[in-house]
Amino acid sequence: MLELQMRLAGTVAIVLGVAHLVLPRLLGWPADLVAASPLSRLVVGLHTGFIGLTCVVLGALLWPVDELLAPGVLPVIVLAAQTIFWGARWLCELLLVGRVVRAAPVAWRAAHVVGLGGWAWLTAVPLTALLTR
Repeated sequence: MLELQMRLAGTVAIVLGVAHLVLPRLLGWPADLVAASPLSRLVVGLHTGFIGLTCVVLGALLWPVDELLAPGVLPVIVLAAQTIFWGARWLCELLLVGRVVRAAPVAWRAAHVVGLGGWAWLTAVPLTALLTR
């Protein structure tokens, strides 16, 4: 069951990473960033792209389940890094996003609740693998 959860979490992370290709348009960033300097627009775009790439890479790293559950230092590092990354994202959702979406439309508040669960799950899967290996 853990193996399936790890592969599923990896797939979800990859999909999240690829979604960064449409995220700026979905959130209306082009219009929001019109007043920003070209350098600021570039930095936002680059950071968004690299966060998406990081999600794809982290997702791919969850697929070799047998290796991640085998003894060794590298699997511990990979699983710990996954736990820290997704756990930090969950904390941001909880502490930062929650403040902003209180005044947002119902759909955004619902997405926040789903996000809390999703980030918690993406944190729990590698943490469980780390603690039970």
